[in-house]
Amino acid sequence: MRDPKGSCLSRGKRFLWDISGAFGDIGVLFPIAVALIVKNGFNPTALFLMAGLFYIASSYHFKITMPVQPLKAMSAIAIATGLGYEVINAAGITMGFLLLIISVTGVSVRLGNIFPVSVIRGIQLGLGLILVKTSWSLIHPDVSVAVVAGVILIASLLVVKSIPPLIPLLLLTMLISLKSMELTSFGPLALTPRLPEPHNIWTGFTMLVLPQIALTFGNAIVATEATGKLLYGKRAETLTMKSIPMSMGIANIMSGILGGAPMCHGSGGLTAHSKFGATSERSGYMIGLLLIGFAILFGSSSVAIISAFPKGILGILLCYVGIEHSLFIRDILQDRVALLVAVTTAGIGFITGNLTIGFLTGIGIHYAFKGLSITFKYPVKN
Repeated sequence: MRDPKGSCLSRGKRFLWDISGAFGDIGVLFPIAVALIVKNGFNPTALFLMAGLFYIASSYHFKITMPVQPLKAMSAIAIATGLGYEVINAAGITMGFLLLIISVTGVSVRLGNIFPVSVIRGIQLGLGLILVKTSWSLIHPDVSVAVVAGVILIASLLVVKSIPPLIPLLLLTMLISLKSMELTSFGPLALTPRLPEPHNIWTGFTMLVLPQIALTFGNAIVATEATGKLLYGKRAETLTMKSIPMSMGIANIMSGILGGAPMCHGSGGLTAHSKFGATSERSGYMIGLLLIGFAILFGSSSVAIISAFPKGILGILLCYVGIEHSLFIRDILQDRVALLVAVTTAGIGFITGNLTIGFLTGIGIHYAFKGLSITFKYPVKN
């Protein structure tokens, strides 16, 4: 492994970069996890245990640090409506079987091939903008800490480049959190494995799976494959539109049965881990083991612990990841048609808060231009 200047990194220094990369996506995982526990009744031990196991298994299989996030559209609807965890578990299991079906049958590959680069870049840009916007809800109530965290992050990225960017922020997080953290109890909560009841399957499918499936395909499968290739090159050769839904499908079936939250990979999380220092699967092992240990040792106090994390720091991390994710659009800036499609895809997804609407619109515009190009001999790249 080499640093930006090309010199070999010592084992100690590489270890610090791995730690930094391991925590790159906590700005997405932790806030959603806490909301699902508090508002929807999830067992925190089951939620964090399954997330940790998914991190380790997927990082081992793909040989890069694969992000693990709650399914965002599904979680947002569930949190807003107050659905019980039984319905959400049923939706996760249903989603898992659908993902397995499109993977085994090859449907995921065939559908993925209709996504042009311009639409993929639009999804990445739209998600980046949404992450930046979302970060404000974390920064606003904790502005002073956010300013300090922002200065530290900028200094780590631009001035003291030899220090992994998340290490000083993690130290600051620990310092602030320990002052307000109150441990009420230790140990895990009991797991209660169960199969979903038929009425919960139907409710979960209509209310949660249908709004989520298109977004999952666009961002968690197609855009994740594209992002992985950009970030890791040949190291991401096992990251395909067949293997990604297979991974998520197995994880969601197991998680749903054991009481964990519906989960996915995601292009934004992949960017987060990589930009903060993850260069291999090691960071995935680290955050996975930490989540498993957290679930077993502090499952009963998890909400109190995570709630003590300074929101301003989580917001700054989320904002940085959003900016970095948006910058993938740079490779099509010279192609005016592709740029128009990408910006339209991103703009509609951002304004509506629904990337599904954005990428469906983008695909429509792309193929409309392609039809015109056949008529008027104007070149449009796929």
